[in-house]
Amino acid sequence: MLPLRNHNALTSNPQILKVGFTQTIHIQGITVLFLRAILRLIRFSTSLLCVLAIFLPLLARTKNLVLSISEAFPLFFICMCTFIANDLDDIERDRVNHPDRPLPAGHLSKEFAAILYFVSLGSALFSTRYFVPPEIAFWYYGLITLTISYRYVVAFLPSAKTVYTAIGSSIPLLLIATAYPHEQKLRIAAASVFLFILAREICGDLQDRAGDAASFMHRFSPSSLAFTAFVLQVLGLVLLAFQTTNRGDAIALTSMTLLLTLSIVYWFKLARYRRATLLMKIQLFVGLYFLI
Repeated sequence: MLPLRNHNALTSNPQILKVGFTQTIHIQGITVLFLRAILRLIRFSTSLLCVLAIFLPLLARTKNLVLSISEAFPLFFICMCTFIANDLDDIERDRVNHPDRPLPAGHLSKEFAAILYFVSLGSALFSTRYFVPPEIAFWYYGLITLTISYRYVVAFLPSAKTVYTAIGSSIPLLLIATAYPHEQKLRIAAASVFLFILAREICGDLQDRAGDAASFMHRFSPSSLAFTAFVLQVLGLVLLAFQTTNRGDAIALTSMTLLLTLSIVYWFKLARYRRATLLMKIQLFVGLYFLI
């Protein structure tokens, strides 16, 4: 412990205090940037969307918070390892398409990302084993298998990547729909979400064309593919419109329609493609209402 005289000298010296404060701020800034890079690596908002797609409908129907969390939370780890593996495989392509992502930008090392991948994969397997009922665990293990196989689809079947991703992303809703087969609304919602995700993936691929390997989809012009993507979203809204039975449904559908209209303006008129795809993600969050 410092003698009182030296301690007072240190604490009363403005220069020492200033240096200490600056170092503290610098460490805190590095920590924030590090955590932000991890959240970007695991696509936190998209992973959360996947978890809520299971959690909300289960909670609304069972009123059991513990059950809803235990069956939804493994999906968070599955999404984590999916996105980490995707970024590890796409480092070189992301140097062209997304140079600001954590790995190509150097915010995180490849070694750290690999360790985080195996931690999330192990957590996905163990949480599925111990918290998910055996009768539905197949869907979780199937989704993990799709995750591990994604790199081979990208490498050897690039034309199937968009549909493959949309199918994998729709599995949580298929799980809920099969658990409650008497609710037609859930099946319609699952079909709509598949169309929304497929459309968003098409738009994402259009933005990544410069760094992606040539595939069958490159035979079509970007404008025709973009038009197809937005038509798919309109079809998804039409399906939901047939299931609109109350004021809440109408408000949610109207909100989704407005978001789609804005994304069309941003895409075709303003050429702000990232903003358009962000609006599509918000549209999916609003669409969670139809699962409740």
